[in-house]
Amino acid sequence: MVMNSIQKQGAISKQGWIMIILLFFLTVISNVDKAIIGFASVQIMDELNITPTQWGLVGSVFFWLYSLSAILMGALSDKIGAKRVITIIAIIWAVVQFSTFFVYSFPLLLATRLILGAGEGPAYSLAMTSASKWLPKQKLSFGLTLVSIGGPLGVAISAPILMYIMQSFGWRSGFIATAVVGVIWVLIWLKFSKEQPEEKASSISTPIEMDMDMEEREKETKFTTSLFSKNFLLIALCGFATYWSYTFGLNWLPNYLANVRQISEAQLSFAVTVPWILITLSQLFFSFLSDRLYSKTNSIIRSRVLVLGPVMILGSVCYILGTMVSSDILAVGLLSLGLTFGCITLILGPTLLVNLISKRHQGKIQGWFMAIASLGGIVGPYITGLFVENSVSATTGFQYSFFTCAGLLFVFGVTACIGIRPKKSPVSEVSTNTAI
Repeated sequence: MVMNSIQKQGAISKQGWIMIILLFFLTVISNVDKAIIGFASVQIMDELNITPTQWGLVGSVFFWLYSLSAILMGALSDKIGAKRVITIIAIIWAVVQFSTFFVYSFPLLLATRLILGAGEGPAYSLAMTSASKWLPKQKLSFGLTLVSIGGPLGVAISAPILMYIMQSFGWRSGFIATAVVGVIWVLIWLKFSKEQPEEKASSISTPIEMDMDMEEREKETKFTTSLFSKNFLLIALCGFATYWSYTFGLNWLPNYLANVRQISEAQLSFAVTVPWILITLSQLFFSFLSDRLYSKTNSIIRSRVLVLGPVMILGSVCYILGTMVSSDILAVGLLSLGLTFGCITLILGPTLLVNLISKRHQGKIQGWFMAIASLGGIVGPYITGLFVENSVSATTGFQYSFFTCAGLLFVFGVTACIGIRPKKSPVSEVSTNTAI
């Protein structure tokens, strides 16, 4: 039995790999459902006569119920299980994407994005919560990254396909295609997914349990202690900056490249895939680096925090430089790197929360993390729309937007480096050394 336990701690089980693959495709579908609105932005704005400020509202409204839904569904998953909740929200996505076929006005477009946002809100946190149940501590960051990269990789692969479909058959055809894929995934999920490993309760302490501070374990029944902790708030603020950057890339970057940089449709089809390819590669690299550092140093600060903060700062620098260069190729490269590095919290945020917050509250705390982080998705696209419409020129408006995004990444990246610190006790230090 001890041998079995040790093996499970060091390796991902067969069912664990099945869950990782299923959750990978969940994030693929979730992110493609988000990104498709950006791919179709020029067509939709032209057909429905939408102004830049109104388009900013389209990006913003997606997140109005996102936060509330993430909190409520996260709490519900702790009671009835992540599998059932994920099934419900995935069905919502498919229904809404089908209904987009009937959208012929700005209010109807807003309604579909509002409902889709409510369904999408809990997706990432539920995927992280579900995946973490099947992962040993030694592969936690890597395993969560395998789920997370479904988002950028799915967008990168689907972007040219969806853009071709929409250019050939109209923008609504792309939404129908994503709906069909969503239905197929739900059927596979119901067939092959499981809630959690069978040995739910065990007298043997796992590495994650031993990694928790004893004082925190005594207080683990008090969720508010974790919710209002300095560590959680700083991680959530990093998530806020990340989501501001992320939704800016989803909703506005294709528009910026088409209307300000004025690149061709063929170039645009390639350019919009670049950030998502880079995000995929960077998430794999930084998760591997983070886990490697953790195995060598046994330090959450050196392996997680001091990867998160500096990468966010680097993202801010790339955004600023990307607006200053005259070369379109350099601009695409630098802005793609800004978006790429800005997304670092999507993998290290949930990883840090698993390390620092009681296991029994993971559904709720990951939900609250997404709720606060997604506020950046509410404010960012709308502020960008205001800048673009009310500035002297669209170029100036976009520059203000890039600088604002860069400033947020820089400030919260610095505060993460300085402020995120796990509590230490002699007991936890001995436990950590024993675990390693």
